Amino acid sequence: LRRADEGIATNTSSQAASANLQLYTRVKPQPLQVLVPAYFSTSASPSTTSPWTTLTNSVTSYPNVVVTAIVNPSGGTLTSTSKADSTTTKAITAFQAASSNAKVIGYVSTNAGNGSPSLADVKATIDAYLSLYPTLNGFFLDNMAVNVNQLSFYLQVYEYIKAKGAAYTVVGNPGTYPDSNYATVTDTLVTYSGTATGYQGIDPQPGNAWVYNEANTAQAMLVNSAGTCTAMQAAIATANLPRTNTGTVYVTDQPVGSAWSTLPSYWTSLLNTVDAYNTGRTKPSC
Repeated sequence: LRRADEGIATNTSSQAASANLQLYTRVKPQPLQVLVPAYFSTSASPSTTSPWTTLTNSVTSYPNVVVTAIVNPSGGTLTSTSKADSTTTKAITAFQAASSNAKVIGYVSTNAGNGSPSLADVKATIDAYLSLYPTLNGFFLDNMAVNVNQLSFYLQVYEYIKAKGAAYTVVGNPGTYPDSNYATVTDTLVTYSGTATGYQGIDPQPGNAWVYNEANTAQAMLVNSAGTCTAMQAAIATANLPRTNTGTVYVTDQPVGSAWSTLPSYWTSLLNTVDAYNTGRTKPSC
């Protein structure tokens, strides 16, 4: 890999040219996956259908695409006295039954590991999730820190989850590139969370070239404010670049402030686009 703006220095006096290139290699890329912040209600009203129903119905049409939905029944904090929500249980069960590649992970608030919630609180939330929703496939650690000073907190959380079950997936959300050591305490890192416009300028080189040591699916992006299907496809194309090396994606037309309140209007096209990349088909028209 090479930055497009890296050039060649030429010594004109001696007519000798020397290349000044920084080269990067990356792990062989895996098929793209989808990570859905499914924070919307699991309940339906007489006049509306829950986005969870749409989510479940859609994955049956793209069974080879891994789709991981983040369930958030309580704002990220549960205790030993928390009760299971019956509609959430039904939504999780139906979604996981729709495809072997349909996964559900529980939202956990961490507040950058600053002590509130405490490590004990986070562990209690994990325990409660596993008690109330035992078929979960892992956990989403939101508001993850980025500096190495908080790494011990997240290492303890990671080890606690993996001790519960080695197969549990741990996704961390710093929303930007953190210290490289955070890749050792997660399975996937959200290294971008923001607008579609901002994502077009994303570049891990040279300061975060450590991402090339990880699988592309170990990096995720959560992009909002992509107002059209075309903008969605442009964001996925950026993620799929070797330079960006991001294999876990989500794009929505919903704006900042309510980005995860429902599925994007082009949700089916998003799945179709990801499936096209994975199967080598021509990108579908918007």
